[in-house]
Amino acid sequence: MAQGSTNAALSPWNVVALDTFQTPERTQASQWRRSWRAATTWMIGKEASERQAKQESELRALPKVKLAHVAPPIDWMPATERLKQALKDYEDAPVVLFISPPYGGHSTVVSQWAAQQDIPCLTVPTLKELVDGSLAWVEDATQLKRWAIPALEYHFLRHTNGLQGVRGLLERALSGRLGQSVMGCDSWTYAYLQHAVGLEGVPVLTLQGLEGEQLAHYFSQAAGECPTVYSTRTGKSILTSDSDQKEAYKELQRLAAHCRGHLGIAWHYWRERLREPAEDSDDSDTSQELWLLDALAEAELPTDTGDLATLLLHTLLIHGGLEDQALKHVLPFSDHEALNARFALARRGILSSQQGRWQVAPLSYASVRQLLESRNYLVDPL
Repeated sequence: MAQGSTNAALSPWNVVALDTFQTPERTQASQWRRSWRAATTWMIGKEASERQAKQESELRALPKVKLAHVAPPIDWMPATERLKQALKDYEDAPVVLFISPPYGGHSTVVSQWAAQQDIPCLTVPTLKELVDGSLAWVEDATQLKRWAIPALEYHFLRHTNGLQGVRGLLERALSGRLGQSVMGCDSWTYAYLQHAVGLEGVPVLTLQGLEGEQLAHYFSQAAGECPTVYSTRTGKSILTSDSDQKEAYKELQRLAAHCRGHLGIAWHYWRERLREPAEDSDDSDTSQELWLLDALAEAELPTDTGDLATLLLHTLLIHGGLEDQALKHVLPFSDHEALNARFALARRGILSSQQGRWQVAPLSYASVRQLLESRNYLVDPL
C-alpha cells in the first residue's frame, strides 16, 4: 500500500483543474538565480564556468541510438487516461478545455482521447480561411453531438477576421447549440482568448506541475535500466538507481523550477544536455556514466532585446507558432521588418521550426517567458 501511494505521488500525469495548478518550489528563486547568473557572467566573463566540476570539453554528445534509449520520446498516453477519468466530472459541460504550455502535449492527449472515444476532430482552417473570416470549419460542428479540437491555437489569428471563427464557435458551443466538445489549447492561446473573447465558466484542466523528485522518477523509469547521471556543476550524482537518494533530487529540483514543472520542457533540457565521457570508445553504448550540462547556463535572451523582437516572440507564443506568410497579418510591421526579426531570432537559436511553423525553442522558453512577464505582456497561467 505504501509503495502504491509513493508511486501515485511520483506520477507526472496528475490532471487537475487550472485553479489548483502549482509551480514547483523555488521557481521564483530560480528566476532570481538566472538573472544573477547573467549579471555575473557579464561582469566576470568565464570565471563562473571555470568553477564547473566537469568541463564540457571532456564530454561528448550521446550517439542517437543511445540517446533514444536513455531519453525516449514522451508517451502521453498515461495523461490521456487521466484526462478521460477527469472528464467524468464534467459530463454536463458543453465545453471543456485541456491546456498545456508549448511542448506540453495537449494536442496529442486530446487527439488520443478523441480516437479512443471515436469522436471526430474538427478540420483545421487554412490561413486563407482565417484571414477571410470563413466560418465553414465552424459549420462542421453543427451536425455533431460530440466533437474535439486537439489544438485550438491553430483555429484563430489575432486579426479582425481571424477571430470571427473561434468567437462564433465558442459562442455557439457555450450556449449548448453545438453538442459537447473537448478542446486542447496552448496555455498562451487560452490566456489571449480569455482576454479577447471571454471564456468565463469554461472548465479548464491541465497537468499538475512536477517537482524534482517526480522528474527523477520519470527519467529513471523512461530509461528502463536507470543510468547514473552526474551534474557538471557539482560533480554529484543527480540520477541513480537508488530511489532513496533524496539529496540527488536537489539538482533536478533546479531543473523543475527552471521549467515551471512542465515535463515537456524539462524533457528537452534533459535530452539536449546529456553527455558521456569523450574518452569512451565508440562501442561503449553500455556505459552507464552520463553527465548533465548546467541546464540554466544557456538559452538566455539578452536584456536589450528590442520591441519588435519582443512583440514577435509574444505573437508566436499566443498562436502556438506561425508560418512566415502569416506574420504580416498579425504584426504592425512590414514584411521585411518582421522577417528580419524572425531570421535574427532563429539564427540565435531562440526560435525553431516545427512542421513549417516558427515557435519559441524549448530551451529558450523559460527566458522568453521571463522577459515578457518583466515587460508586462500578457502571459500564460502556467
